[in-house]
Amino acid sequence: MGFKEKKDEYLKQIEEKLNRIFNKYTISAIFFIVVILLNLPKSSTTTYNLQIGDIAPKTIRATVNMLVEDKEATKHRIEEAMNNVPPVFDYNSQLFSSTVSLLKKALFSINKDNPETSEKAFFTMLKIKPNPSLYKRIIRFNPQDIFSPAKDALESLQNYYIVNSVRSLYKFSPDKIMIRDIKNPKEEQLLNKDDVIDVTRAKIIAYNRLRDTVDNVILRNTIWDLISQLISPNLTFNSLATQQKKEEAAKKVNKVFFKISKGEIIVRSGDVITKADYLKLNALNSLTQKQNTYVKFIANMLIFIIISIVLFKVYETTKAKKNKWITITKTLAIVETLIIIQLLIFKLFNYLSNVISISNVDISQSAILLGMPFAVASMITAIMIDFELAFLVSILFGITSWLSTTPEIASYIGIYVFLGNVIGIFGIKKEKTRTGVIKAGLYISLTNIVFITLLYLLRNNDITKATLVDFSFGIGSGILSSIIVSGLLPVFEFVFNVTTDIKLLELGNLNNPLLKELAIKAPGTYHHSIVVSSLAEAAASEIGANPLIVKVGSYYHDIGKIKKPMYFIENQTDGKNPHDKLKPSISALIIKNHVKYGVEIAKKHRLGNYIIDIIEQHHGTSLIKYFYNKAKEQGLNPKEEDFRYPGPKPQTKEAGIVMIADEVEAASKTLSNPTVAHLREFVRDITNKIFLDGQLDECELTLKDLNKIIDSFVKVLVGIFHHRIEYPEEGQKRDESNDNKQN
Repeated sequence: MGFKEKKDEYLKQIEEKLNRIFNKYTISAIFFIVVILLNLPKSSTTTYNLQIGDIAPKTIRATVNMLVEDKEATKHRIEEAMNNVPPVFDYNSQLFSSTVSLLKKALFSINKDNPETSEKAFFTMLKIKPNPSLYKRIIRFNPQDIFSPAKDALESLQNYYIVNSVRSLYKFSPDKIMIRDIKNPKEEQLLNKDDVIDVTRAKIIAYNRLRDTVDNVILRNTIWDLISQLISPNLTFNSLATQQKKEEAAKKVNKVFFKISKGEIIVRSGDVITKADYLKLNALNSLTQKQNTYVKFIANMLIFIIISIVLFKVYETTKAKKNKWITITKTLAIVETLIIIQLLIFKLFNYLSNVISISNVDISQSAILLGMPFAVASMITAIMIDFELAFLVSILFGITSWLSTTPEIASYIGIYVFLGNVIGIFGIKKEKTRTGVIKAGLYISLTNIVFITLLYLLRNNDITKATLVDFSFGIGSGILSSIIVSGLLPVFEFVFNVTTDIKLLELGNLNNPLLKELAIKAPGTYHHSIVVSSLAEAAASEIGANPLIVKVGSYYHDIGKIKKPMYFIENQTDGKNPHDKLKPSISALIIKNHVKYGVEIAKKHRLGNYIIDIIEQHHGTSLIKYFYNKAKEQGLNPKEEDFRYPGPKPQTKEAGIVMIADEVEAASKTLSNPTVAHLREFVRDITNKIFLDGQLDECELTLKDLNKIIDSFVKVLVGIFHHRIEYPEEGQKRDESNDNKQN
């Protein structure tokens, strides 16, 4: 065994050990540990137990930007707001009209024939203290003589606001009081204190009115002794409603804050601690009290881990097992690395939002978060793996952004991030090119603008309030996402050795240096590969395989022939065949080695698993019949396994298509003047031989697929052989006339 073989074997052993160590469970464990460390709450272990009047032992600086509440100033504001709330009084606008009605009923119900019972009923009805002397005077007069002046005196108070004591009003600081009618409490009005009178003043007004209307002193005194007991306040203080008003006013008070900037000196060494210093030190101390923060952190991490596991299990059971190009371990490594990068971007923009929102009042915290490039992970996942997994990543980041932001903006930022991610991956699905990445970013920007507009409308805000800053950050989010994706994608392609559709398009450029080398060193093989790509691409499109993989894979499937191009008949232009001087077994080994060399070249140029698998599998374990039969003819008693390719057999539809296309193109060079029917039979015969040899047993091609492949190959071959194809009758006549002309 040579040095190169030993080196390859050693590297293979190392790779196998690493694969055993870094399985999907190890990678997942590392991922969750990194996520936890990234999100671990940071707190200072230093506390400052200093009181007002103490001497600062050292210079203390702020470690973060923060707003500190001045609780005493806030309390003062609240007290001031509560003291300025006018007291609430219930107003009985119908009090005196009700009293007049009650008096009329009482006076006209007096029964002079039964004075004792009538007296008791009279005072009970009026709800005043019984007075036998007064009653005796009342029954001397006609009820109407008493009622009319009494009514007039009481109704003179109808338009006055009366309380028990005006002095009690002035214990409230506002100059006004709030009154509301007891029949309609929702209607409130403010009233100057000077417009309110007390009961004593009301009685004077009523007495003066009575004096002006009744000349009979005895009658007047009798009426006055009666109605003076009926005059009461029509305004009653409502302590419950007043307290509610005060509480509402307290809730509307804005707290008083002062700003502390990171690095700002709170107190210098040797300074006396002032009240303001004390408040700032307490704010710094509060950063160390993280019990609630840790509880929230643990809850968030558990939610994140559970959702991550569930989403990936959903993907693994529904999709991942069908993906033979990328292992589940590599898929995990790619996606989890992307998630960590995206989380770092989230943390960066959260930090920027906190810093900038404090230092610049014109840019809000939410505006910074709107500009976050949140679609990086999902877009790269869509390009490198598939759209189903990218969609699940979008769900994960929608929930993550909701958990990691403040409650004020969490309600909509999760939807904003999820929708942007979905639009981004659908934009990539539409066009998986470098230009398509930029277009996807613009789609995200447009979606962001629409979302921000709808958000303002749903909040019943005027759309003019949606500042240019919000829209600018929304647009920047999509553009920045596409820029980061364009920069990171080549790095991920290189590190994880994954060939994306974008990389395939670049490899499919016929100006690629490797293809140019093939065209120069092995022109026949180059032409053969171009024709194979046409056949394979048409077939892949027909059966739903990936046309791009088979097209580019066909370009490189025989790249190993660069090593010894003249040992392959398509490159022999001078009629000399080196195999004529070699044993059949040596010739077969050289032919088989073009697969081995092809894999080595593909790995050296990092063409990716798609291309490597097609190179390795495009001959499967098929028999090199020519040299096998030659060995038999020479009586060498050859072993069939020595003349078979090492394999493996095609594992995917794409590799199977390239195998059939390779055989068909190579064999088609022997055809002369074929008909369409002949071409169909020719292709079917080759396909059947490959199928019966068991070369297609391990790929997913069905008999229905094979029939479609045959039809598509025939269509392409008709185009290639169109000038030599014979058609029934008419075609035959054309050939005869051409022969006559040539003769």
